Amino acid sequence: MTKTNETHFGALPPLYKYMPNPYPDERIWRCPVCNEKTGQRTLPLLVHVDPGHLIVLKSTCRYCSACELLIVHKHDLEHQLTQVFQELDPAAIGNEYFVLGTLEKQILRQKSQRLQSLEDLRQATHDFKMAYLEARMRQTGWFPKGQEPPIVEPPPSQEWVKPKSRLLHWR
Repeated sequence: MTKTNETHFGALPPLYKYMPNPYPDERIWRCPVCNEKTGQRTLPLLVHVDPGHLIVLKSTCRYCSACELLIVHKHDLEHQLTQVFQELDPAAIGNEYFVLGTLEKQILRQKSQRLQSLEDLRQATHDFKMAYLEARMRQTGWFPKGQEPPIVEPPPSQEWVKPKSRLLHWR
């Protein structure tokens, strides 16, 4: 048996491969791995936000059943995070975050049930099957034969950014 250096948060077996889509204007209707049509899944995502917040967000994602690939639109996720943290902790807006995995769907159905501890949360969490995949789009248009279209850099986040400090200007 080989040892691995992987650490897992969730106690449940991994379910999905994870890929964030950083392009706000591009919706992925076909799987970038196998080119099959994707469906939708509404899942509770467990997100860690520095410096130590664990948040559960109900998110509708694109899903490829053939590849078991879950595609989350980054800007939609950041919009949800911004809304939550405007009330919870405005200073955390713009901090680094990491999607740890998905929770059991029963968590969504049993709204009255509260997870009492970090261990309860860990027991209900599925980690992702592998490291993150990256979505990168190529520029469209005409290019000379043999020239590869360049990769388009994703735009920076519009909502999930640190608020600019308000400096007073004295005259």
